[in-house]
Amino acid sequence: MPQDNNLLLQALVTKTATFNGAALIFPGGTPRRGLNARIIYTAANQASGSGVFTFSVDVCYDGVPTVWNSDFLAPPITLTTTAQSGEIFIPFSISPTSVANGTQIRLSCTLSGSPTTPTITYSGSIVPGRP
Repeated sequence: MPQDNNLLLQALVTKTATFNGAALIFPGGTPRRGLNARIIYTAANQASGSGVFTFSVDVCYDGVPTVWNSDFLAPPITLTTTAQSGEIFIPFSISPTSVANGTQIRLSCTLSGSPTTPTITYSGSIVPGRP
C-alpha cells in the first residue's frame, strides 16, 4: 500500500512500556473517505505473565496537546513467550472543530496487564482509507 514517508506516525522503535508518539497536525481534518494508520510490528513477546499491547490513534481536537482522546483503537495484541509479528490498520476520520485550532493526531501503544519483560518493535505510517 502506498505511503508518504513525510507522514510517518512513528519511525521503527522498540518499546517495553506504554508510549505516545509525536503529534501530527491536520488543520483541515482528513479526506472525505478518511485515512488508515498502518502499524507493522515484530518481536511482540513477554518472558511470562499476562500482557497486552493495544495501538490507538489519539486525537487532540482543541489544539492544546494536553487533552488527548483515544478515539480509534486496534484489536489488542496478547503477548506470549513466542515472538509475534503482524500488520494492523486503524481507520480514522476526523473533522476539525476550528481550522485555527489545528486538530492533531498521534499513535499510541499502551501496555496493560502484568507481563515480565514485555517488548514490541513497530513502525506506523498513514495510508489512504480507500483507493
